[in-house]
Amino acid sequence: MVLVIALFGWQSPAQNPLINISGKVVDADSLSPIPSVYIYVPDREKGAVTNENGFFSITIQTTDTLVFSAVNYLSKHYVLPDSLRKGRPYIEVALSMRTIELSEVIVQGHLNPAAVRRYLDNLNQKRKDENPPDIYRNRPQSEPITTPKGREHTVSLGSSTKPEGGAALEGVLTGLANLFNKRAQQQKRIAALLEARRNREAQQAYQEFIDSRFNEDIVAEATGLEGSQLKEFLEYCNLSNEFIYNATEYELLEAIFNRYYRFMDF
Repeated sequence: MVLVIALFGWQSPAQNPLINISGKVVDADSLSPIPSVYIYVPDREKGAVTNENGFFSITIQTTDTLVFSAVNYLSKHYVLPDSLRKGRPYIEVALSMRTIELSEVIVQGHLNPAAVRRYLDNLNQKRKDENPPDIYRNRPQSEPITTPKGREHTVSLGSSTKPEGGAALEGVLTGLANLFNKRAQQQKRIAALLEARRNREAQQAYQEFIDSRFNEDIVAEATGLEGSQLKEFLEYCNLSNEFIYNATEYELLEAIFNRYYRFMDF
């Protein structure tokens, strides 16, 4: 009984010959060609990548299952039908875009610079209203004098250069100068805070772009790794953020595959 099962389960190489397949990979919606699509047979090192026009060519066994994997697209498995297992078959494969649902985001509003300036102006005006400058305190006395024609005129007695009211006015001007200096310092601090916020937002956007091009899901689809082996490969891969940001999709996939082959040999 064991011998019969073994005989029926064994296939000779002649029953499973090699065949060269060529074809094109396109977008399922726009039908435009997709470059840098990785085409491979699971559990084998051999694979191919589509060129800029979406064309590829690969040699497999007639019973093999092909996997088509591309960044931002859903992977697709393809088995060659019996009608195409002779000659040099040509196939077209359509890939659908991957839809990613983002988690809920809470947006909180902040005062804009114009609103901050209005708030400071109102606060300064309120302080002025509560403590008005007393520039009329201790005004010099006046008394009439007689002109040669007998008409009376009133002139101020005391110093005409710096009466006590002038000292008060000088104090008010000094206070205003200090107030404007404080306002300028506040505006500088506000500008520094806004610049720091813009820098944080730019850094966050940069990191989100890096994570969208190189993450566990993309590497898992391209290599077929999972679990602890996937995490070990991500640490082994060690691609710099600068390379991930500037590389084309083809260059990024090529770098992943090169490191994958070395990782598997290691």
